Amino acid sequence: MSVVESAPTANQSFSVGGAIGFGWRKTWTNFWRLLLVVIVFGIINAVISVIGGAGSTSSIDMSNVDLSNPDTITVDQLWQTGNLGLSIAGSVVQWLASLFLALGVIRIALSVTQGEKVELGKVFSFAGYGRYIINSIIVGILVAIGILVGVVPGLLIAYSTDAIVWAAVGSVVGILLAIILTLAFTFFGYLILDRDARGLSSLGASWKLVMPHFGGLLGLFILIVIIDFGLIIAAMFLGILMLVVGLLITLPVAGVVVFGISALSVAYAYKTISGGPVAS
Repeated sequence: MSVVESAPTANQSFSVGGAIGFGWRKTWTNFWRLLLVVIVFGIINAVISVIGGAGSTSSIDMSNVDLSNPDTITVDQLWQTGNLGLSIAGSVVQWLASLFLALGVIRIALSVTQGEKVELGKVFSFAGYGRYIINSIIVGILVAIGILVGVVPGLLIAYSTDAIVWAAVGSVVGILLAIILTLAFTFFGYLILDRDARGLSSLGASWKLVMPHFGGLLGLFILIVIIDFGLIIAAMFLGILMLVVGLLITLPVAGVVVFGISALSVAYAYKTISGGPVAS
């Protein structure tokens, strides 16, 4: 059962400062619980990285494998074919695990906005996971299309005019479209968990929530990146000053703060923009 804080909830308006402030306060309130989450996530990521790296394609040469003629396939070629299949399967497992953990982070962050303490157990739930996978694939496809919409015309114009600058312009346009689309669908996972959104409704609802606040949310994400980068650099610097052994202290602390601010600030943004109450 969740342990609920005594602080009341109230409707608040979205602001970048308010989101960062909320993330900062709640990170320290839940520091030790978040530290446990970060440690467990680190272990899980290490395991799935090993799985994803199994049969790495960097050591696989399939050019001489003729699957249409089994009689000519050698033991070494069979081994390479098996490694390729293992590598693909490992990559899929790694991707699915990363989505599972990402949804768990959203679930934890939403619970904190409701005044609950961080609970590691909230990560390990499959509620909404299928919908999250499907919508993640759709968002990935849309972002890829956005990149191509910018890059392909740029390359074609550059090829026909011999002006390489158009390739650069196309790349910039593609990147901007990718950023816009990625940001526009930022909240679909929150909507799946918070409002039990079905089908593609979470994507449309995310678009409607984000676009009126696009500038503010873009500023929030830029600020989060700057803060996270600064914290990691500061942790490394302080750790080295403490004869390197200090890294065993400074990096975990920085990791928790980075994790907390990143997850909780975005959850605060979602809650305030969607008109939901947020724990003080």
